[in-house]
Amino acid sequence: MRAVFAFAALLFLATPAFADRFALSYDGFGLGFVPVGGVTVDADVTEDSYDISASLQSRGILNLFERTDIQASSSGAIDANGVRWQRYNLDHHYSRKRRVIVMTAGDDRAISAEIEPNYRTWGDPAATEAQRRASRDPLSNVVAMAIDVGRSRRCEGTYPTFDGRFHYLLQLSDGDIDSYEGGGYEGDVLKCKLAYIAVSGFNPRDEGRRRVPEGQIWFALMPDTTFAPPVRISTPLSAGGATIRLASFRRARVDVQYAPDTPTPP
Repeated sequence: MRAVFAFAALLFLATPAFADRFALSYDGFGLGFVPVGGVTVDADVTEDSYDISASLQSRGILNLFERTDIQASSSGAIDANGVRWQRYNLDHHYSRKRRVIVMTAGDDRAISAEIEPNYRTWGDPAATEAQRRASRDPLSNVVAMAIDVGRSRRCEGTYPTFDGRFHYLLQLSDGDIDSYEGGGYEGDVLKCKLAYIAVSGFNPRDEGRRRVPEGQIWFALMPDTTFAPPVRISTPLSAGGATIRLASFRRARVDVQYAPDTPTPP
């Protein structure tokens, strides 16, 4: 009889859930048409957590100026209030140099960071402790925007971002639903305006980073998930603009069962 009750309890306490796994790749273009790099993204998103990794490799004409290889990853929790990041890693190779950043966020949102080699300057003004605590890392904010758009089907919100030195805001606004076909995805997208606002951590020589024109980011809207990954990001420039657009799209929906550790009845 105890075995029957134990089995019944297991059925009621086991929580069925789903994990969305995305494998995405993007092509980058400058001047409107010149290939400049490629981006790959792997994301696992469940109801209460996420794990995302991304890589960027420069190619074509961009390699004539600065060969770049970036590997980044982030993970954290998801709840009714959105994304709460916990760990961010960055490994950046550029111009025969390398910088490695490891950041973690505690339960009190205090950030600890290990940066090698460390920055010689932290900007004027430097990012404050309050700004750091109020921010997410760059990858986690991509996840946060994708989840907010997937839940609300609206372009709205401000996303404070801290990458280890620079503190800036990403803002979504306006919004227009349209159809999209390309890179393996066919369906609705939400076209949002994307604003970049530099706040702190910048120096006079970072003027190019301070003045990024307002661009657009398009999110894929799917009926059976609240995660809306970007399919296109564009920034207008005087020389023709820079665009990252979806090259391949793969999605797997995995059933997950969470059950308590129940001892085997005698």
